[in-house]
Amino acid sequence: MFYLFLLAHLVADFVLQPLWLVVRKRYWYGLLLHSSIVFGCMLLLPLVDPVSRVLWPIMLGISVIHAGTDWLKVHYGDRVPGPPIVSFMLDQVVHICVIWGMLRLVLPVEHIWAPGLSPATHMAIYGSVYIIAALGVPIGVIVWLDPIFAHRTHAIGARLRSLVASVVAISCMLIGGVLALPAILIGLTLAIHHPRSQHPLDTPAGMLVVLIIATLLAAMLKLLPV
Repeated sequence: MFYLFLLAHLVADFVLQPLWLVVRKRYWYGLLLHSSIVFGCMLLLPLVDPVSRVLWPIMLGISVIHAGTDWLKVHYGDRVPGPPIVSFMLDQVVHICVIWGMLRLVLPVEHIWAPGLSPATHMAIYGSVYIIAALGVPIGVIVWLDPIFAHRTHAIGARLRSLVASVVAISCMLIGGVLALPAILIGLTLAIHHPRSQHPLDTPAGMLVVLIIATLLAAMLKLLPV
């Protein structure tokens, strides 16, 4: 069950949270809108696993805590020691721990983690990996290398290129395994020598982080009995 809730969280936080909504989370209506999207994504889970229908109170609790966590991040995140990426990572860790903790209130451990108990687990795990690699990691790279968004004019193109590179790297690894590594390395080399812009995702460091994590996540999927 955890994998389904994780996928819902990732969709709400990385797929359905554009920059304008991130900015508006400084105000109550922005937080309300974002937490409503989080709740709405979880309310859709019964479409793929009817058992999750009875967990709507847990979904509501997760959404409320999610809003509170984001409020703390927006107003006090700059007090967290270290660069902004630390606050970004801490926020995600808290969200994931809250999901696990809330599910643990009503479900035994084996029902939370066992992949075979839900018919949609396979889809949720693969979907989560693709979202983390194609959207979550690039956003993290931007927060790490360009916390003031100085290169936002190039953001759309850079993020699109990063998304395509991540999806291609994961798919190639899943299909070809280690045989796909030379192709990924060649693509990385060409991208490094011919950067499209000064955006962090087009720099060698940014591209390297995105492709390494995408490749590692795909390798984990190949190794795990999913």
